[in-house]
Amino acid sequence: MTKYSAGWGLLALFATCAAAHPVWMLPSEFNVSSDKDHWITVDGTASHGVFSFDKPIGLDNVTVYDPAGNPGRTGPYYKGQRRSVFDLAVNEVGTYKIELRNPPRYVTTYTIGKRNTERRIMASKQEAAAQVPAKAQGVTTYAMQNVSAFYVTRNTPSDTVLKSTGQGLELQPLTHPSDVVVGEAARFRLTFEGQPLADRKVEVVGHGTQWRDGRQQQELVSDKDGVVTVTPTQTGPHLLSANIEQASQSPMADKVAINYLLTFEVLPQ
Repeated sequence: MTKYSAGWGLLALFATCAAAHPVWMLPSEFNVSSDKDHWITVDGTASHGVFSFDKPIGLDNVTVYDPAGNPGRTGPYYKGQRRSVFDLAVNEVGTYKIELRNPPRYVTTYTIGKRNTERRIMASKQEAAAQVPAKAQGVTTYAMQNVSAFYVTRNTPSDTVLKSTGQGLELQPLTHPSDVVVGEAARFRLTFEGQPLADRKVEVVGHGTQWRDGRQQQELVSDKDGVVTVTPTQTGPHLLSANIEQASQSPMADKVAINYLLTFEVLPQ
């Protein structure tokens, strides 16, 4: 995990937002074998636990990309006390991508006074210009964003939705999500604005943490091409998370801080 020049940790920055917990989605099925239209149900929550529910989340920004890559929206969803739920029709053969990409939230940090007291305000770079004291030092504005994604395949896998768009932070599967098998290496490419992110930390945790001692996470680092290689040791759902800080070209922020979580399934051999 990288460090901010003003001394702010990435997790501490995310804690300034209402959605301080990591945000992830978990479908009832990742691979569907059916000759008829099929429905799956999807849970969404904000939780530090792996596949344990804590806080419900808004799902208005979920985009469903069909096997041809066409974007669409989900229907109504239920927001309960600890999770949110929506149903998804898997009507076409091929691979779907479901992504929750929430709009950025802005936080400006600075130090002030003889003791260099750290301060923060929820404001973009433009908004902060009128609020930050003239004697403030180390003024830095971050655009903070949560992204969550998973893939669902009906019958025959396809790769259109796996392609990089070259926009924002992406985790491109180089191994098809329907072909991740226990004991075999699976590869993902981490990019920002289409450029590979080298030497970035990624964590992968399998389901069932509440029934074992420790998370038993795999802590990985992307190579020079932005590629992360994971070899799963158990079957079932897994959660891959990456916390990224990058310089921003936007007039609204100096840097972006993005929390990306991908849910995927590991199959038996």
